[in-house]
Amino acid sequence: MSDPSPELNPDTLEKYFRSGTVTTHVVSGSPDVLVRIDGPGQKISLLTPHTGMLQDTAELKRVSTGLETRDGGKWACITVDARNLYTEAYGLMLSIAQAMHGGATFAAATSAAMTNMKALLAAKPRISEEKQVGLVGELLLFRALLAAYDEYTVIDWWLGPLAEERDYAFPAFDTEVKTTLGESRTHVIHGAGQLEPSPGRALWLLSIQITRAGGDPNGITLPGLIQEIREPLTTTRDRFVTYLASEGWEDDDAAMYPTAYVLRTTPAAYLVDDDFPAVTPSRLHAVVPHSDLVSAVTYRVDVSSRTAGDPGKPLTAFISAVPVQEA
Repeated sequence: MSDPSPELNPDTLEKYFRSGTVTTHVVSGSPDVLVRIDGPGQKISLLTPHTGMLQDTAELKRVSTGLETRDGGKWACITVDARNLYTEAYGLMLSIAQAMHGGATFAAATSAAMTNMKALLAAKPRISEEKQVGLVGELLLFRALLAAYDEYTVIDWWLGPLAEERDYAFPAFDTEVKTTLGESRTHVIHGAGQLEPSPGRALWLLSIQITRAGGDPNGITLPGLIQEIREPLTTTRDRFVTYLASEGWEDDDAAMYPTAYVLRTTPAAYLVDDDFPAVTPSRLHAVVPHSDLVSAVTYRVDVSSRTAGDPGKPLTAFISAVPVQEA
């Protein structure tokens, strides 16, 4: 489909990308420059008659260059994966066209565009390291539970992505999963309510210590762990993916999380009872005047010297031995 005089703007870009078709738009006639929007593939390409060299794009996963046959001749092409970046990707195509209109070669123009693309991807928000580490811990437990229980039961137990007070709610008790890269079992607690047991429910803090794998072949990355869990899921897969999205995860960004981890120690569980060093609303109310005016409480607690316990099934196996498989 050809559109000789398109009005490409943020609104129409969205329409073309979601049209389910491939459309081609004339951007310039001197030199000839076309922009092709691939709705099904969520890609945008710039094409121009081939007259020289092509820029190597091997280092960028979302960008590729090549040659195509069009109207009996060879055309150079640069293609960008534009998912979630429609306007930005189209802007890069325009910058190439403008540079060529000013006399730059296709190779020079695409080189400058890739520099901009690198900056664009570098500026894309990433899940913070603290949140990454926390998600790794929750998913290590999820993976272990899947080895013994059906997927429907396990995903019902996992409450973390639902912004609940607890990460996991098992039949007989609740569990708050805390994961650290530190040498001691020191964990950050967010909010006075995070370690406040629910009425009639025991609360256990599950302490997981991991470390960067370095050259350890047993290391597993966050993307690898997600793939390992998702692959065997059947009817709960979409729910699992939705939960991950609520945590800020996007499959397209997997390359942004290359760090591999291994367990530093065997996970341990600690009962959050009256003797546990937790800041809770009831304790604040007892000692802090107008405690209802206190918000956003964050503190660290070191449980290294405390006596770990066994909450019972389904956590017993996880705190006894956890094999970390290669990604």
